[in-house]
Amino acid sequence: MSSNQSIGQSDAGLGEPATEEAAFRARARIWLEANAVGRGEPGDFSASHLFSAKDLSEYWLREREAFDRVVAWQRKLYESGWAGISWPKEHGGQGLPEWAEEAFGEEHGRFGVSTKLLSVGLQLVASAIRAHGTPAQKARYLPPIIQAEEVWCQLFSEPDAGSDLTAVRTRAARGDGGWIVDGQKVWTSGAGASDLGMLLARTQEGSEGRVGLACLIVDMKASGVEVRPLREMSGAYHFNEVFLSGVHVADDCMVGNDGDGWSVARTMLSSERASIGGGTSARAALELIATARDRGVHHDAIVRQVLAAAFVRERVLDLHMQRMQEDDTVKGGGSVLKLMYSEHARLTSSAGMAILGMGSIAGESERSRAWGERFLFSPGLRIGGGTDEMQRNLIAERGLGLPRDSQFAGRSM
Repeated sequence: MSSNQSIGQSDAGLGEPATEEAAFRARARIWLEANAVGRGEPGDFSASHLFSAKDLSEYWLREREAFDRVVAWQRKLYESGWAGISWPKEHGGQGLPEWAEEAFGEEHGRFGVSTKLLSVGLQLVASAIRAHGTPAQKARYLPPIIQAEEVWCQLFSEPDAGSDLTAVRTRAARGDGGWIVDGQKVWTSGAGASDLGMLLARTQEGSEGRVGLACLIVDMKASGVEVRPLREMSGAYHFNEVFLSGVHVADDCMVGNDGDGWSVARTMLSSERASIGGGTSARAALELIATARDRGVHHDAIVRQVLAAAFVRERVLDLHMQRMQEDDTVKGGGSVLKLMYSEHARLTSSAGMAILGMGSIAGESERSRAWGERFLFSPGLRIGGGTDEMQRNLIAERGLGLPRDSQFAGRSM
């Protein structure tokens, strides 16, 4: 396949959707088998987004290595015509139906590869710019995202806001030819390796809640931007705080209009929940089965029940994702997906640790260390992208039509 060659309509005589999808999957599988490493094989980076480190120098090194590996893979996908499958052609994509994106995602998930580290740009930012950006912004930012020429992070959460993103205190004041930003963000993944960030800031003096917010594109290498890694309860580093002091943002870097920030953020949050729910770390059932085989316990009746439960959870996640892609009117679908995934990650990582026994604590092998990182990472999934409690409220309100819980009347996700 030539550079960025179209992959959709090359086979003559394909008319029936099922036949066309089967042929598409076959082409995808052949290409992946020739170019991707297998799950569990040397070089497997399907869980690269779970990396952590015990000290800052190791953290910066591991982060850079992880991003370089994923960026190289995304560029290979793009050059071979397998990136942005359902993106419009004018934005560098293939312009194919959503089913093709889903089909390739399923085949891609069977291999030891991942683009999860780039999901803020590929999914969250791209969805916001497509929905709210100007033609100039779409032309400027979308092609570099899909070609992995620019890496993005999300600058939403703040130290004193908890789960309430509308309690934003970061300020963007009018300056010469743009905005001057001052504030602090927290729990930002990949901030040190990112080129750009999508920032939620308050632009209107005295405004509260959803009013007076704007989404701004920030150059992460600009003067006044400082990234400080956060140490977690495990003793490792993974997330970051970001401090913004007098950072200049040009007028043409506002996505949507001044005051429309909450609408832009909502678009990104919907994509974030689906992104978390469809994350590559959700594809852990096969690794759990492989771990049980390695330990020689895969024939044990109780272990087989645990393995079957993990496989079923994963399949239900896939089916729910497919339903959401086929029907964009599913109410609360993203919240359901995110909630299912955080529970699946908790149960599966706990099962992996139990199967490994004391070896999981000692980190006696690469596999045990990987399960240990999954286990320590899983509690954060109940918070990131909106807490499990917030997701249950959203499901009740938007999915079931129940009255809003007065306890959360001042909060919104």
